[in-house]
Amino acid sequence: MTQKDTAVQAGDAAAQKKAPERVEVTLAKPHTHAGKELQPGEKIKVTARQREWLQGLEVVAKAEEK
Repeated sequence: MTQKDTAVQAGDAAAQKKAPERVEVTLAKPHTHAGKELQPGEKIKVTARQREWLQGLEVVAKAEEK
């Protein structure tokens, strides 16, 4: 394995670690997500941090765990 191959693999591993896990939530109120107007009952994928923020705004149910 060359030094370049090792650097590429290390970069790939770092990129994979940086991508936050996404969870699916169901909207309880109208919400704009990624520039789209969405209605209650529609599902979106967000990070855990975004889910907490949306729960605080009561845009998604607090008890929802997916």
